[in-house]
Amino acid sequence: MSDHFLALAQPRRPWLDPAVLREDFQRTAARQHPDAGGDAGHFAALNAAHAILGAPASRLRHLLELTAPEWLHRPAPIPPELADLFMQMAAARRARETFLQKHSAAASPLGRALLAGEKAGLVAELTAALVRLTAATEAALAALRALDAAWPAPSTADWERLVVLQASFAFLEKWTAQLREDLFRLGG
Repeated sequence: MSDHFLALAQPRRPWLDPAVLREDFQRTAARQHPDAGGDAGHFAALNAAHAILGAPASRLRHLLELTAPEWLHRPAPIPPELADLFMQMAAARRARETFLQKHSAAASPLGRALLAGEKAGLVAELTAALVRLTAATEAALAALRALDAAWPAPSTADWERLVVLQASFAFLEKWTAQLREDLFRLGG
């Protein structure tokens, strides 16, 4: 298995400063770029490492794969606030799907124009949901930075928190991408 932390000379920790990671990646990539005489395969590996380490969910999963693979097979309880958020996301996405069905069924420009108010309300609802997701992501990032203080000698409780955070980030990243796609499809 590739060690993406090693590839970008990063410490094996849950938290990596995004600006430092980007700067280290750019410096290394400039030296390894095929146009600068570097190997195309190695350059592709650097890009993969940056993509994995740059997203909290994939970085935490990779950290677990490298340092504590036994924790990957344990169920991660979903925090109650994310369960509530999931229900809100599901309702908002159902509303979007219902609206798109109505919009595509509208046979005339007038029929579609009559849906403009509903569309505006839906865009506002999805935007508000995206704001809630952003706040939840910021809270998870704060928890991740706090958990990072336990490294390099995490306790069992720290590993448990890391597993929960990894699952939380995976959900948050997925929901954020879905909502952004929904807003794009609605033109909002």
